[in-house]
This record gives sequence, structure tokens and C-alpha cells, in this order.
Amino acid sequence: MSHPTCCCSVSLDRCDRCDLLVGLEGFHLMSVARTPDALVLDVESCNQLAGCPGCGVIAQGHGRVVVEVIDAPWAGVPARIRWFKRRWICREHACQTVTFLEHDERVCAPRARLGTRAIRWAIRQLRFEGATIAGLARQLATTWNTVWSHIKPCLQAASDDPARFAGVRVLGVDEHVWHHQDRRRRGPRELTGIVDLTRGKEHPTARLLDLVPGRSGTAHENWLEERGEDFRAGVRIATLDPFQGYKNAIDDQLQDATSVLEAFHIVKLAGDAPGEVRRRVQQDTTGNRGRTGDLLYPGPQSLARLAPQAHPMPTRTTPRGPLWGCVPSSSGLYRLFHVPSPSRHSRCSRGIVPLTFGPTLSRSYPSRDTTSTS
Repeated sequence: MSHPTCCCSVSLDRCDRCDLLVGLEGFHLMSVARTPDALVLDVESCNQLAGCPGCGVIAQGHGRVVVEVIDAPWAGVPARIRWFKRRWICREHACQTVTFLEHDERVCAPRARLGTRAIRWAIRQLRFEGATIAGLARQLATTWNTVWSHIKPCLQAASDDPARFAGVRVLGVDEHVWHHQDRRRRGPRELTGIVDLTRGKEHPTARLLDLVPGRSGTAHENWLEERGEDFRAGVRIATLDPFQGYKNAIDDQLQDATSVLEAFHIVKLAGDAPGEVRRRVQQDTTGNRGRTGDLLYPGPQSLARLAPQAHPMPTRTTPRGPLWGCVPSSSGLYRLFHVPSPSRHSRCSRGIVPLTFGPTLSRSYPSRDTTSTS
């Protein structure tokens, strides 16, 4: 039974299965209507008695008031809940309260247009499905301002909650270009994103912690300083891209954390190495860019022709000299990052990454022009 403690009489012919589909505990489904715009659900509460909020005396019924709120979509169709609210009147002459309406936060907030379930659904679509406010407004069959005005206070409250910074053990940082328009119209263009990469029961996936205007080491350092000593002491691993500013901020604020380059940038650096080596060897040996017929043009075919296993012994068509060996060596290093088995990938990474990229953590990273837009 959907309402085991319901005080409504069984003679009212309620359908427990319909109430279960509606999913509002303490409410009964009265009727369902399909309009051209939405699916309309008429509901009423199970409360047969109510005490006056002013004096506590049992109030008497004084009619109904119909309130319509926007609910989450049902099977891709916009839905509306029409709540037939009971109006009560207090018969206590000494009480200052004359009439009042019943209220339930599980349905909607006072004077709200969006229901509680619609707000939760919209926030989840924003967080996990990459939806936009305009797209949510279309699905809910309402306006952009209505959706944003209801979910903005909830998002602001979640942002101001300091509990969301608890339990962070792995912290990631990377830059993000928010837009490519005029800063005077859209605000800051470059942002620094801070992500919680800790895995556990409470956070099974990575989650965005904050977006700070500007992409510089100072922005990241100020953000870490604002979090407090307890937060900084709990961070064990700090991931970053090859940028000296972020590395300086981590060294200054997270002295006990281990700095780790992100996997994406490691693979990107390894992937760029064969092309850079091939172009350098081409210029040093021929003095010009790659041309049709050259052994180093085009790239993938040239690496296959220069592979040691393909030419174990020098021939007339195989180039000689230590300079030519750099190209297949860089290609072989890149292939180590693309092994098919995850276990083999882990073993290769433990052996190759510290040997190849480990010293870069103690050297200077390349500087980044903070005024660029790309």
C-alpha cells in the first residue's frame, strides 16, 4: 500500500497504484487530463485535520484553492500538478489568524511556479546531462526566466555550502576558455577550473569544485589560500597541466601533495614528439620541409619505413647516421602509451613516465600568455 498511514476513508475509492505513480507521499491523485500543451495531474492532500498556526486550535474547512505548478516531464511530455489546497478558518476569537492555506514543501515552495521535483530534475540535467537553461525551458514548456529564477537560489546555496570541500584528496586544476566574445559584455574570458578527482562512495565520479576568473598561478594560489589549512592538509595528490604558474601555486600552498601531470597532457606531449622530431631531422638533413618522395614525408609512412624491425641492416634506401634514429625512437615511445591492455598500460606508465616526464616536475614549465584567447 502506498499510504499505510493514510487517514482517508476507503470509501473514497482511491487507487493506490495511481498514487504510487504520482510519487507524492501523503497525496492522492484525483484525475488526469491531457491537454495540447501538457499532462495535468489533479492531486489533493490526505490531511483531514489541521491546527491553526497561531493558536493551535483545530481549524474548520473553508473551501479550496487550486494552485498549478510545473512538474518534471512525464515520458517526454510537459507535466503540470494542480493542487487543490484546503483553506482553513480558525474559530478562536482571541486568535489573530483568520484563514490559512495548507502547505507542503515536497510539492512546491510558497508562491513558486516550479515544483520541487522539477527543480531537482533541472539541476540534475545541468550537472550530468550537459543541458542548457533554454533546453530545460523547452522541455518544461515554460520560459527561460522562470527556470533560472527557481534553480539559481538552489545552486547558490550549494555553492556557499562549505561541506562540498570536505574529503578532497585528489585535486585537479586546468584552464578553460569560457567564451570568445567581448569581455565587456560577457565578463572574464579565461577561467581556472578546480576539480575533485577523489573516488569513493560519496563521490563515485569527478566533480567540479569551482571556476575562478583568470588562468594564472595567482588565481589558483589565492583559491587554495581561501580554503584554509585543513583543506590544504587533506590534499595528497595535485594534478595539473605543464604550466609553471599552477606548479608554483601547488609548491607554495600544497607542500605535502604530490604533483602529477594529467594523463591527457602526457599522451599529447608524447604524440607531438614524433612530428617535432621528424620536422627537425628533415630540416637538419635536407634544409627544407618535407616533399613528396622524401623518406620523412608523409609522417606515418616514414615512421614505418624507418622502423628498426623493418630494416635490421642498413641498405641503400635506409638512411644512416645517429640523427635518423631519433624518429623511430620517438615513435616507439609514443606507442608505449597506446597499449591495448590496461594492466600493460599501467606497467609501462610506471616505468616510462617517471623516466621521461618525471624531471619536468622539478624543471620550469613553459609560460603561458594569459592574454591569449585560444
